[in-house]
Amino acid sequence: MICPKCGEKFDYYEPCCPWCGAPKPVEEPKSAGNVSPMEESSEKEDECVTFESKRDHDGAFEIARQHVCSILSLCLGLFLFRTDDMFCLVLSLFFVIGAPFIFLNARFSAKVVHKVKCYKDRFVLCTCYDEMAFSFDKANRPEMKISVFDGYNTIVFQNSQYRKTFIVCERDFPEVVVAMKRVYGISAE
Repeated sequence: MICPKCGEKFDYYEPCCPWCGAPKPVEEPKSAGNVSPMEESSEKEDECVTFESKRDHDGAFEIARQHVCSILSLCLGLFLFRTDDMFCLVLSLFFVIGAPFIFLNARFSAKVVHKVKCYKDRFVLCTCYDEMAFSFDKANRPEMKISVFDGYNTIVFQNSQYRKTFIVCERDFPEVVVAMKRVYGISAE
C-alpha cells in the first residue's frame, strides 16, 4: 500500500505508515445500490443453469484413439490383402470392413453433447472439443432436426456457417430436450 501523505510503500496490514505515522486510508465497501449498469449486466450474464450428461461419454483421448485405431485397422487390412493365404484374406476383410465403423463411431462421439448451459436467452452446447451458443431468438434460429432413436428423442443442431454439428439426446438430458422442444417449437415426426 502507498501512504497518501509521504508516498512511501508499506504493508497493507499495518495500521499506519511506519515512516510518517499517517493512518492507513479507510476503504469504503460498495453498497448494493451503487452497482454500475456494466457490473449488473455481467452478473446477469453469468446466471446460468448447467446440466451434465447422465451417461458417460468418450473423452477427447478416447476419440483420438478410435481415429488412430481405424487408420491402423485399414492399413493392416490392406497389407494382409496382398498375401495368398486364405486366412489372411478373410482377416484383412474384417479389418477393412471394421475400419469405417470405428471411424464413424469416433466422429459421432465427437459430436455428442456432454454439458448444456442454459442462460436466459440461449443454450450453450458443449462437446469434448467445442462449445457453441444457440439463441432463442427466432431471427437467429439454428438449423435443427429431431429424430427418434431407441425410443428417445435426439435433437441435432447444425451450424452451417462453421460446419459444426451438436447432438443432444433425451437419454442424456431429458429436461433440456423438453425445454428445447418448447422454446424452438419442434415436435417429433
